[in-house]
Parts: sequence; structure tokens; C-alpha cells
Amino acid sequence: MWASDRNDSEDLGDWIVQQEWSNGKIMTFGASADGIASLQTIKSKPKWLQGQYIAWMTSQIYQILLPYGTYKQKTAEDWLLDLTLSGDSNAIYDNIDIVHENEAHTDYWLGVEVSDNEFSYINFPNAIWGGWYDLFLLGTLQAFDGYNLKSDLSVRYTSKIIIDPCGHCLEAQNYFLSHSILGRTALVLAQMFEVYGIRPVKRSSVKNVTFYVMSSNDSAGLKAGGYWTSLSTFPKVKYTDYYLLSDQILSTKPMYDNIDENNQQLSSSSSSSSSSSSSFLYNPLNPVPTIGGNNLPDSIGGSIPCGPLDHSSIDNRDDILKFQSDIISEGDEIVITGTMTATLYVSSTAIDTDFMIKISDVYPSGEVRIIQDNAIRMRWRENGLEPTYMLNNTIYKVELNLWNTSYVFAEGHAIRITITSSNYPRFSINNNNGILLSDTKNYPGPIIKATNTLYHSLRYQSKITLPIILNKRIQLPEVRVIYEVQSMYPFLTDERLEKYSMMIGARKK
Repeated sequence: MWASDRNDSEDLGDWIVQQEWSNGKIMTFGASADGIASLQTIKSKPKWLQGQYIAWMTSQIYQILLPYGTYKQKTAEDWLLDLTLSGDSNAIYDNIDIVHENEAHTDYWLGVEVSDNEFSYINFPNAIWGGWYDLFLLGTLQAFDGYNLKSDLSVRYTSKIIIDPCGHCLEAQNYFLSHSILGRTALVLAQMFEVYGIRPVKRSSVKNVTFYVMSSNDSAGLKAGGYWTSLSTFPKVKYTDYYLLSDQILSTKPMYDNIDENNQQLSSSSSSSSSSSSSFLYNPLNPVPTIGGNNLPDSIGGSIPCGPLDHSSIDNRDDILKFQSDIISEGDEIVITGTMTATLYVSSTAIDTDFMIKISDVYPSGEVRIIQDNAIRMRWRENGLEPTYMLNNTIYKVELNLWNTSYVFAEGHAIRITITSSNYPRFSINNNNGILLSDTKNYPGPIIKATNTLYHSLRYQSKITLPIILNKRIQLPEVRVIYEVQSMYPFLTDERLEKYSMMIGARKK
């Protein structure tokens, strides 16, 4: 899994430039797993490397396969088992064993990730392509930061990025019908022409940071979002806390507005009868099913449906805590673009368990469509090389990156946050017993039911933090990207773009 790709690319490149037909200059393209491989090329600082275009990949593989130690078993093993490897027939299973043996963020993962020092080797044109519902989204954005902000001074701040709604999740295109596929095809072709030195893009409305602003696919959402924007940099945002209060309330006002110097309540913004915590029973034998999100679908080597699917069908489960905002008033909207985070105060009766958090858009029709999610396996909450188990009913503070998005919550809609302890098969089931993946004699071990608790009190204020855009019209202006690209390249007609987009989809499938 990429450990030898640095040497392989160096050997191949050195061989190419020695051939009589070579001009000594090489540029690369890589997508998905081959995009991760492309990242390894820079590590040997080859003089022949003159440009890179990289799509749908990650520079930090551990937090994709094991975010906060929570194993994405189905994604990892579906992909590995689908590979055709020459030589040793046990190689695939050896790779699965490697993943299990490196459940912590060990040197193995560091060896295939890209360090800040290695990003400094980049001194050539480059561009990156990602997707909001792509399984590698976070690592793609981190790679862009490396190429754009940590590269050699000669090319710093010149990197380009396009983020479409889908990435690997081709099925999601059905929810984003306003030029999402043709738009990304046009932009990618134009960026490639520039990176590979074929023809520079004439800078008009298309700038270095181009992405799709998503919204719901009902009439309100189609008015509010569903368009491309293009900026010099990602927009500045106002990070705003939304508190998970009792009575299933999500509010920008914390439970207690005023406290004295001894942290004693002076006045309350919620009823005095409100509970300071919410608990549920997590039974590993009855996990919450995965419905959508940033997964690897079966059309591209995985097996988990992806995208903004409706999970209202699991609303009535008693092992899910729900917190919902007020309905957005007519004429209003809530616009977010950037990194979302969560701060949770939790406890459990078990020595180990998982906590899952989702952010969703609640439609007036009752649909609940997922925007983003993440999870933490509590034994790895300290990000060490050895597990740290929980003490019974001890309260722990955990902070999670909920990845990124660009989304408009339209009028009549609401924001929902859900907390639970399973999301299967997106994440492997935690049996709450603390047994490690590498413990082949004992894993998965006995099944232990756990009472898990989320706190929302004066002292323990669980919350999510959203990147709010204050003026969408100015900060996220609509750009007609197909028109802009076609004005630069008239031969890229709608018919040609349709053909190329179908070719891209067919190759990925």
C-alpha cells in the first residue's frame, strides 16, 4: 500500500529521461489510489518532475481509513480484496494484516503520508481535484494546503483546486443537476491544459479555488444553491457554535447565558427542568445502519451507497440522540463553507466504545439528508501508540473534525445533529471490550452492551462549530464556469463535454 511507490516512480522516471526520445521533463497524473501514489513521487525530489495533476486522493491516509482510530473496515477491505496483484497470492491478506497491526497512527502510516518538509520540494505547476462527498475529501484539502502553502517559494500560492459535489461518489450527481458534471469536466480539462503547459487559462471569473455550492434538491434549495463559485482563496468565515441542549434542541445560545465568577448559574436560557445529560443503550448486535455519506460505492470498487441519502427511516431508534435547530424563516438561509468541528463531553459504562456524529439537512417534507459525519473510537482519543481505556462513568472531552462542505440550508429547512455509537458498515462495529484488531486470538471478542451518555450542562457544553458565510452574494458569487471555459476553448462544446464526462465516469466505474 504505497510504501514502495516512491522508489518505483523514481526508477521509472530515471529510466524515461535516459531514453533518446525523452526531453528530460515528466509530468504526472494520478486519481484515487494512483493519486496517493502520485504524492509519493515528490519524496525523492526528482529533477525531471515538471508538473502534477492529482485527483480524489489523500495525503493523510490514516485519518481516512482510521479516523480517530475508528476502523473503516468495509472500505479498506473491499478495496484491497478487489485488487488483482501479481506474485504472492497472500499479498492482499498481508496488506489487511498491516492495517490491523497499525490501528494506531504508527510510523507505517507516516511513511506513506506527506510531511511539511516534503511539500517544500514542490517547485512546479500543480492542481488538485476533490469532491464534497468524496471519501478522501479531508486528505485532498490537506494536500492542497501542502502544495499551495508549504511548497517552494517559487510556486507558493499558485496551486489550483476544484471541488465538485461528488468525487468518487458518482451516484450523487443525481442530486446536483445544475451543471455539476459538465462543469467539473470543463474546469478539469482547462486546468490540465494550464498545468501541463499546453495553454494558460485566461483569468477572468475562473480563479485558483473553484467549488460547487450545494443545497437541497427541492425548490427552496434550487433557489439558494446548486451553483459554482470561483475565488482567489477559500472565503473567510465566522465560526459559530451550535450547542446540543436538552429537549433535542440545537441552538446558538448556550444552556446558561450568565454565570458568576464561581461558575454558578445566574440566569438560564433553557428551562430549569432540563436534564444535564442524555443517555442511550448501545447494543453491538443491533447497529445503526449506514445511509449515505462519504463512502466508496459499488460502482467504483466499494459497496456502501454514498451521497446525501435520506436517513429519516431510522429516526425512531432509541439509540440515536437528535438535536435540531429552529426552522429557517422565509427569506432567510444559513450558508456554511469550510471546516466543521464538534466538541463533545461523553461517558460510558464500558472501557471502550464509539461516538458517531452526523450533520444533516431536515427538509419540510420530512427527509433528513446527510451532509457530513465522523466518529471517534474512545480507546484512541489521545492519539497515542497505545490504547487508553475509559473509566466507568468518567466524563471525557473529545474534539472531532467533521470535515468540510459548502452548503446552503434553505428557508423552511432545519439543521440536525445526531449522536450515536454505530454506523455500520461505514465503520466497523465496536464490541465495547477494548480488544485490538491485531489481537487475532481474541478479536472481536465478547459483545458488551454499553450505556453511553452525552453531556450538555453548565460545565459540559457539547457543541458543533460551523463556518458561517455572512454574505453569500459577495463571498460566494455564482460563476458560469461552462461559459467561462468555453469562451477560452470554443472547441469544448456541450456535446464534447458530455462525451468527456461520460468517458470519465465509465473509466472510474
